[in-house]
Amino acid sequence: MSKEIEISKKYKKHIKEERGVGEGKDYIPWIKIHEFSSKGRATRIMGLVTKRIHHFNSDNQLRAFLIFEASDCVIDIRETYPLLDLMKVIDDKEDLSLDKFRDKTSGEQFVITTNFLLTIKEADGKIKYIARAVKNCTELSKKITIEKLEIERRFWMAKNVDFKIITDKELNRNLCKNLQWIRETILDGPELMPKREELSSQLYFYMFNNRNIIIKDLFKDFEGRNELDRGNALYLFRYLLGIKRIVVDMTKIIDFNCRVEDSLKFLEEA
Repeated sequence: MSKEIEISKKYKKHIKEERGVGEGKDYIPWIKIHEFSSKGRATRIMGLVTKRIHHFNSDNQLRAFLIFEASDCVIDIRETYPLLDLMKVIDDKEDLSLDKFRDKTSGEQFVITTNFLLTIKEADGKIKYIARAVKNCTELSKKITIEKLEIERRFWMAKNVDFKIITDKELNRNLCKNLQWIRETILDGPELMPKREELSSQLYFYMFNNRNIIIKDLFKDFEGRNELDRGNALYLFRYLLGIKRIVVDMTKIIDFNCRVEDSLKFLEEA
């Protein structure tokens, strides 16, 4: 099979599968992880907001996703969003290096994608869209990367959608690790801990009323009082963070050797 036919068949297949269209759980990314070579750890992860599997081909994309997902104003996340109507949308194309993103044999334009298209619900209830590209700082020294980003920027500007570049330096590693650590408890079904809601509420008020106690000591005492296995209080603590009933500085390693009042904020105080 010639490369030209192969590219054309792939494009038609993606269009038939309705990739890049739809929203929420119905959205299908233009590229799935088994279809490209990853520059990092390729990841499939269930979305808490979208209730579907997301596909990421780098650690930085996963980190950005975790931060987006944790934001209360983000109501949809679409990764690897294809700019299918690029040629129609951008009027001034003469200075863009579009020829570098075509098949050399057929001249067919490759589909350019943006890493993320986010749907934002603002405080007044209005809906807006923002687009984000995620790059390593080292990539920004490559001419072809800059040329692709300029095409993306021009496309989103024509759509009147805010477009920005996020670099790896803006993705706090501790924050992302903590977000991934707590979100697992939200994904867990009730069968793992049938009385999770009741026990997490009890732990919440136990911490609220015993703020001068060291956190790890409080966990041990709570488990003893409720005849729970070791580690259950920590699991409930993670769950409380996940549902945002308690707040800690997620950009730092969580210190369980400090007092409750020195580390936690409670929903009632927010």
